[in-house]
Amino acid sequence: MNGVDYFGDREILNDLLISEKHISNSYNNHIGEATTQPFRKILENILIDTHEMHSEVWDSMLKRGWYKTKNANSQDIKMIRKKYERIAEDL
Repeated sequence: MNGVDYFGDREILNDLLISEKHISNSYNNHIGEATTQPFRKILENILIDTHEMHSEVWDSMLKRGWYKTKNANSQDIKMIRKKYERIAEDL
């Protein structure tokens, strides 16, 4: 096609997923710094919508086999639990 590379479905979904992660982080930061409760509520509602879009993109990629996950074994779960228990104790 005239030497121009086009994104396929996989690349588009991956780009959307990365974008949704960045957008979510940005809204999280701004919610904490919102100066009024009404403004904070607006941002929280947008964040919820952003999380829903993120889930839809992730589910679509997972169904197509484009996002690999693995089940954690019980030893990994115990190790992570201990890690966060120590962090909580330090708070």
